[in-house]
Amino acid sequence: MQQPRISRRRLAGLFVWAGAAHALPACGQAAASDKRVLVLGAGLAGLSAAWELQQLGYEVTVIEGRDRVGGRVWTLREGLEQGQFAEIGAVRIPDVHERTLDYCEMLGLELDEYKDGEPLYYIDGKRFMHVAGEPWPLDGLNDDELELSLGDYWTREIYATFTEFGDPRMNGFPKPGIVEEYDGMVYADFLRMRGTSETYLKLYGADNGSEISTIGTLAWMGAEVADQAWGATYHIRGGNDQLPKRLAEEVGEGNIRLGSKVTKIAHDDAGVTVTFVGPDGETSLSADYLVCAIPFTTLRDVAIEPEFSADKTKAIKELFLMNAGRGYIQTRTRFWEKEGIGGLKIAKTDGPAERIWNLSDVQPAGTTMGVIQSYTQNHNADAYCAIAPEEREEFCLSAVEKFFPEIRDEKVVFFHFCWSDDPWSKGAWTDTLPNQWWIVDATRKPEGRVVFAGEHTSVWAGWMQGAIESGQRAADEIAAMG
Repeated sequence: MQQPRISRRRLAGLFVWAGAAHALPACGQAAASDKRVLVLGAGLAGLSAAWELQQLGYEVTVIEGRDRVGGRVWTLREGLEQGQFAEIGAVRIPDVHERTLDYCEMLGLELDEYKDGEPLYYIDGKRFMHVAGEPWPLDGLNDDELELSLGDYWTREIYATFTEFGDPRMNGFPKPGIVEEYDGMVYADFLRMRGTSETYLKLYGADNGSEISTIGTLAWMGAEVADQAWGATYHIRGGNDQLPKRLAEEVGEGNIRLGSKVTKIAHDDAGVTVTFVGPDGETSLSADYLVCAIPFTTLRDVAIEPEFSADKTKAIKELFLMNAGRGYIQTRTRFWEKEGIGGLKIAKTDGPAERIWNLSDVQPAGTTMGVIQSYTQNHNADAYCAIAPEEREEFCLSAVEKFFPEIRDEKVVFFHFCWSDDPWSKGAWTDTLPNQWWIVDATRKPEGRVVFAGEHTSVWAGWMQGAIESGQRAADEIAAMG
């Protein structure tokens, strides 16, 4: 296996959530080891754990249920014209996600930056663009919200509380007393408590997604503090799925078993045995250690002998994955640009289409068509995904044409996907709910020779960064065991 190059220039800025920051191994200096490790899941968490362990000299086998690598990093190309693509899974890489950027650099992947731009709003049936310093054309705002930009609101109501909550980058989140005060509170209620009007909450939700009415305050604030310096946003040139694909090449195709559904995990003080059904029927493999990097929603279907600890078992049963539904539309032109609309999120609404994301600016050079997606989550996604698949196009177009009346004439191709329909994840990303802060430690805690990775075990839940960070941590935990 060729040893890829890696830059250490960002390591000083790597964030920590629990424990010390992970240090990337020195290439070409892997320690000899006769220990074997099984990894469940060939998403970014499993692949990063596998690669890091290989650098330390471990023999690794990855077991994946899907017929592809990448998990929830998945790029759609088939059916789109002009060689364009859409992202079914992860869309963005913030410039503060150092671990993701380091892997991109290590693997020789080029990045494109999403352009800034002015979005369209569709709130309370009103279609408008907002000019900084001018009043929002909405009823029900507090006097101090009339001209308040979303950026200034973030500074005043969210950034201003960071010192109170603590900093996960310094292993100081949450501060003493914060769990008792905020663990039971939905994030939207936290904003209400700070005096936010219901109308401004619609604006904030249109920008950030309806998730704010479900996720716990502590989970949201932990991510806000960790990513507070976020400036630019990137996309991997040609599709984000190139990251797991290239990482899988480094791990070695012969070390990854695709199409293999895990049915049982047996573990004791001597090692682990995993039973799975694959192309060759039922098979069992044994090893010294196991990295469990599959979502808990999938792990619920796996027999575990002996049962994990009470807290882990409870976490596996209760961890919540947010739903996400997406309607992808390839358009003849980038018609929104005629109105001066641009950026990644070109439409922010309080309706069933929720937000319209624009991937047109990162398409292959010279292409002229547009690629946009209605990106719904939470109750909007549940409603969208409850519709029969053959009816989702009409539902989506009917919602979008309220603010983009050209959409039916502009549509070339429509695709749809609901993450709740995916049997390998049964959801899109992890949200820690109110009264669930206990689950943060429970998800990460090793169980004997079994360690855990996945975005659900990281402060960066829902991000490629969270998957990579967790895989690196899992490798460190095994290395510490010997």
